[in-house]
Amino acid sequence: MITADLAIEAMKATNVLAGTGIGLLEAAKIVAKQIKSTGAMETFRDRYARAVANGEARWSHRYQIDVAKIPRWLPKKFMDQPCGTIDRATIEEALVEDRPLARSTIDARTTRVLAVLNYRERHRRSGEIQILTLAEVEAVLGHCRTPEERRVVALLAFAGIRPDAESGEIARLDWEAVGAKEIYIAPAVSKTGSDRHIPLTPRLRELIDGHPASGRVRPAQWKRSWTRIRKASGLEGQDVLRHSFASHYLAATDEAKAKAAMGHTANSQTLFRHYRRAVTQADGLAYFLLKPSSKG
Repeated sequence: MITADLAIEAMKATNVLAGTGIGLLEAAKIVAKQIKSTGAMETFRDRYARAVANGEARWSHRYQIDVAKIPRWLPKKFMDQPCGTIDRATIEEALVEDRPLARSTIDARTTRVLAVLNYRERHRRSGEIQILTLAEVEAVLGHCRTPEERRVVALLAFAGIRPDAESGEIARLDWEAVGAKEIYIAPAVSKTGSDRHIPLTPRLRELIDGHPASGRVRPAQWKRSWTRIRKASGLEGQDVLRHSFASHYLAATDEAKAKAAMGHTANSQTLFRHYRRAVTQADGLAYFLLKPSSKG
């Protein structure tokens, strides 16, 4: 016995297939195979995390901020929905589920969601990614005026915390998450909505020594301070310290550990495509004050 609704759906499907020579069961098998081969069973949450990790080195800063807001725009059940079942109408319905929105807002947000869904490589950064040496990072630290500022810059450069002053991870991180051996980036703090653990290296431990046991990591007026520090240091872009962390940590450890610390998915090629610069293993180990035996 089947339900009336299922019988009606089967009848409609049979009508669609009329004249094709393909039976309903065969059609179902074909569609299932296509779904598996195209990744349509991947949830939007998985696609979002993968797109963010791969797009981070290409998207403009403004575009990154917009994309980072997507999990807050959409209900949890949408984030867990298979990508193959999502279209424009589904997105628009999800956007207004909890609150009414202006048509212009719906259109703008739908465009962002579709960009992630379709994996469009839009709003690319131009030029090479800037990677700082240890000496250059120490010069940046020298432009900090307070211990609080130095600790934040140290977390950006030696833990790869995402830096945006208003909506980035550094804005949501609490000192309670910084333990004796690692930093825990919870889903609510992470840009991609997934958690990760970042090892606390000897140099970083020295630089943040004496930090509070709890409370926001980001000091008051950090946006203004970070703008001043970047200008004084000649830094181009928000993410230069995170990029420097990535290159040196990749050289000092290995791909798996670097991806885990960066919050990249296992199949992401971002590290090797953008961060594998002329950083030797010796440079990487010195950057974090690690010993050669600590590699691997």
